[in-house]
Amino acid sequence: MYVPQPAFIQQLYQTNKGDAYWAQVWPASIGLCRFLNEYPEYIVDRKVLELAAGLGLPGLFAARWALQVTITDKEPLAEAFVTASAAHLQLSNVTTAALNWTEASKMQLPDVILLSDVNYEPAVFEELQKVIEYFLVNHTTVIISTPQRLVAKPFVISLLPHCSFQWSDTVLLNNTETGVSIFVLQYKEN
Repeated sequence: MYVPQPAFIQQLYQTNKGDAYWAQVWPASIGLCRFLNEYPEYIVDRKVLELAAGLGLPGLFAARWALQVTITDKEPLAEAFVTASAAHLQLSNVTTAALNWTEASKMQLPDVILLSDVNYEPAVFEELQKVIEYFLVNHTTVIISTPQRLVAKPFVISLLPHCSFQWSDTVLLNNTETGVSIFVLQYKEN
């Protein structure tokens, strides 16, 4: 897969490094790929949408089994890298789009949503929960992968009523171990 050079990203985002989160592979995305490898039944022959994908590792990985995968990120440059990776990997069932996850309801409903390491900023938890609930109410399975960070605990707890399966793993990346949790969320009547 194509990954931008750190010097390129540093130059591009000198004034706002927060916009560069899309430009690297995070442990939660590796954990989500491991989960999908162990439990492909969640995506086999299904339409999959990855939101806030960054470099799109989980979506690219899911293409192996999925009927169709759409990989999105708000950053147009991320879309360019994912498009190049999909072409390099000869994945004919992958499309990309520059899309902010807050606008995801404008997309055609998929069977499965993939979210990886999106719950790092408490200021967006409420809006993120609304997006997740929109898809759950419309009977879309949501698979969210998150590093086990304390700031996200209240957000994760709020999702547990919809959790049909939970899985954990430890990912070693850049000589650092990170605990990663995967939650499969499905609509449940109250």
